[in-house]
Amino acid sequence: MWSVHSPPGRNPLLPVQAFHDFNLLGQSVLGAGWTQAAAVQRTEDREKGRERERERERGSVWACECMCPPWNPPAHSIGGMCLPNTRSPTPAAASGNRDSKTSSLPFHPARDLIASPKDSPHIQVAQNFSFLHQPEIFHPISQLEIPLPFRSEFPSLLPGQPLESALQQLDDLCKKGHYLPAAHFAATILTSSLITSTDYSAIFSLLYTRLTCLLLTGNTLLAAEESKALQDLNSSFYYVDVKPDLPKEDGSSQEPPEKAHLAPWPLRVIAVRLQSIGFSDTRRGISGLYDLGLEARRHIIRPSVGAEEKALWKARLGDLGIRVVNALVEMGDLEAARRSLASMASPSKSDAHRLQQRALLHLRVGDVDSAKDLFSSVSNPSANIVEPLLKMAEGKFDEAVTGWNDLLKTYTGTDDEVLIKQNLAVCLLYVGDLKQSREILEALVDDHNSFQSLTFNLATVYELCSENSGALKEALAERVAEHPQSEHRNWEIPNGAFKI
Repeated sequence: MWSVHSPPGRNPLLPVQAFHDFNLLGQSVLGAGWTQAAAVQRTEDREKGRERERERERGSVWACECMCPPWNPPAHSIGGMCLPNTRSPTPAAASGNRDSKTSSLPFHPARDLIASPKDSPHIQVAQNFSFLHQPEIFHPISQLEIPLPFRSEFPSLLPGQPLESALQQLDDLCKKGHYLPAAHFAATILTSSLITSTDYSAIFSLLYTRLTCLLLTGNTLLAAEESKALQDLNSSFYYVDVKPDLPKEDGSSQEPPEKAHLAPWPLRVIAVRLQSIGFSDTRRGISGLYDLGLEARRHIIRPSVGAEEKALWKARLGDLGIRVVNALVEMGDLEAARRSLASMASPSKSDAHRLQQRALLHLRVGDVDSAKDLFSSVSNPSANIVEPLLKMAEGKFDEAVTGWNDLLKTYTGTDDEVLIKQNLAVCLLYVGDLKQSREILEALVDDHNSFQSLTFNLATVYELCSENSGALKEALAERVAEHPQSEHRNWEIPNGAFKI
């Protein structure tokens, strides 16, 4: 959906769920050891470049699946750099035998139908992943920036506690929204003797939980630094043969075995983003997304792919296209982002979520007219929801207030009511009606709503209408601390959410 949480004088538009909006480091900085690492990777990168050209010649799935390249990655290594001064495990031959068991590990808190982490049954492998559960990888987590009412005790493993019990405890933490203790406990399990060096399912599951929990609690830089331990996820070390060679119909030769990546798809997606931050190279993120896009396209055009699996890979490819545009915006290359958006196939008129998501992308690059065009011929309630948001983008806050009030008559009692009221309160703030804006936001808090943009906006209103805003903000934190815990929001809310 959408939401607004900016103080007066700043752009009020900030997508909440359509994008992954995290803090970026500065401009690209090539760290020590780059020259040697690039030299090692250059041959492999040339092959990747040739593969991109071959894929483009075969067809235009990129364009119809939201991945038409608006930007040409450089020829030298960006997405395939190995870490200097860290151990790089030697690829080991994998047995390729499927195990009868499947992973039942928790993948909270990120539940995403497009990015399901369980791509295939557990496969027996010979690779050694000991480099991913070393204690020195994981940083200590502080609660100094967490208000006292929201601080929680970090759990530890009990003597003799089995792995199943520890994973259930981790799952319970995530279900209650305790993402910061969950991040700590995931690292505790990873570095314990409960995890063997060949149990890649457990290692990747716990690492994914650790990184996503850090992201959800605002510790993006810590997650970026820790993601570098994965090194190059596109290397052959992470791929295995999942079935034996099969003879061709004429019996003259054999088909190459099908390759499978051991890391779950969502881990690979967030690793691209985090490693680009960790290595201070935003171009690395763009290149990594295109590498994933090429792999998704190869799965789509496989002769043996089923209809359900094909739909999954198409959805993943479309999701990657959205991420590419968002990454280009963060790089400041708005023109490339506009070209990429223009190359995307229009979403179905009945797909309200995709339409709203695309509209937010156009707003992020400042293209209000294109956002309007998306809904020009749509008889869908989603068009009515986005219309007041477009008015806000144009600075027409009086008209936006009227639009939000009209929508409330239709959406009262629905899931969208809260966000409609939130945006209405922001518009009232811009037109100078502080009293009504405060009343709406406080009523939302009283109804047990406590998402970060809501508390931030209410704290801003307190600063504007009271000389005793500090006490009001502390009282707000205490009120929110009395709300029931939920897996849908982070419990360890930082001071910044209350502007304390």
